[in-house]
Amino acid sequence: MRLSVLFTALAVLFASASAFAADTLKDAFANGTLKGEIRNYYFARDFDENTPDRADMAVGTLFYYKTAPLYGISAGFAFASSSDIYSDDDKAVYGLLQRDSDGNHQSYTRLQEYYIQGEWFDTRVKYGAQQINTPFMNAHDIRMMPKSYEGFSIVNNSIKNLELSAYYITGYMGWTDDEAMDIVNSVNAAEDDDKALIVAGLKYTLPIEAAKITAQGWHYNMEDVFSSNYVQVSASKKAGDFNLYFNPSGLIQKSKGDDLGGNFDTDQYGFNTGFAAYGFDVTGFYAKTGDDDLFVPWGDGKVIIQQVLAAGRAEEDAYALKVGYDFSKVGIKGLSAYAFHTVYDTPESGNNASADMSETDLSAQYGFGGALDGLSLRVRYAMINVDDGEDYNDFRIYIKYNFALGSNK
Repeated sequence: MRLSVLFTALAVLFASASAFAADTLKDAFANGTLKGEIRNYYFARDFDENTPDRADMAVGTLFYYKTAPLYGISAGFAFASSSDIYSDDDKAVYGLLQRDSDGNHQSYTRLQEYYIQGEWFDTRVKYGAQQINTPFMNAHDIRMMPKSYEGFSIVNNSIKNLELSAYYITGYMGWTDDEAMDIVNSVNAAEDDDKALIVAGLKYTLPIEAAKITAQGWHYNMEDVFSSNYVQVSASKKAGDFNLYFNPSGLIQKSKGDDLGGNFDTDQYGFNTGFAAYGFDVTGFYAKTGDDDLFVPWGDGKVIIQQVLAAGRAEEDAYALKVGYDFSKVGIKGLSAYAFHTVYDTPESGNNASADMSETDLSAQYGFGGALDGLSLRVRYAMINVDDGEDYNDFRIYIKYNFALGSNK
């Protein structure tokens, strides 16, 4: 139903435009832009004891086409696919592919985006399925396909250094959905009533030269589900050969009404801070979570996010250190790597008792140049230790090729 309504609107829109200038309508399509990415991923997770191991190998595509604007109006479409490459059906599906009725790996395709967009007076208005980037509703692009949202968005940049955003979202596609669902159903709610996710945000960069400081604030609300407020500050300053930074944040969220997404009243406060110099990037993290687990079904801006784990369990204190290095400083252009270790400390008794955990991540990435420009390779390995529980390891390989045609090139 959503697709038919949208494409009917597109037909009416362009038919009306052609009545004024048919030749420019042709140019709108002829001068459109195409960008895309071809992905070959392998994800595997091996458990030490009885939990079934998981593994997916898949090749995927993401193709984005957008018409050139006509009177400020354009249309966009995106196609995505994920195809199985000899995945071992003796292992559970990881998350790059769908699972068929027998539990085996299954390929799938979908329309990733389909929208109408208007741009006037430093304001962008978009209606349809679209990828969105806010701290706690975003594309969350860590699988084969990014998350996508159906609805209405408006972003305004008419005031210098200030960006204002508003979203009214009614539909949602997760990593392995092949069509959109009502967004209220994405919170495990068997609810037929229409409920929209309403988001408002602002981002302001201070007009000072001594340091670069950007502050942002966001409000998320869904009737009978939750209300959430988030603030974050990013501050950085050059000091000789060093770039120093400090990024504190705070999140408060509470379920409401019928508590369709669960009953919770919690928060998270924390920061990351560090420096970059001589090719090194060293960051320390701390995160403190409140009385209940965080509610983050659509991508998140938690203080600490690793390959597998992230800070956000009830009454959790998390401490982390990340050390990265850019090997271009020693003549190996395109190569970078990091090590990232976090300790997740939780209560040992009481209603919120859960196992302490730790994770150590190792990651290396190489971006090719010359004739292979656009091609990249990344290898990641994570070791997760669970106190009085089952340890496991997580291994991922990402091969990507990006390209662009038209004005995106």
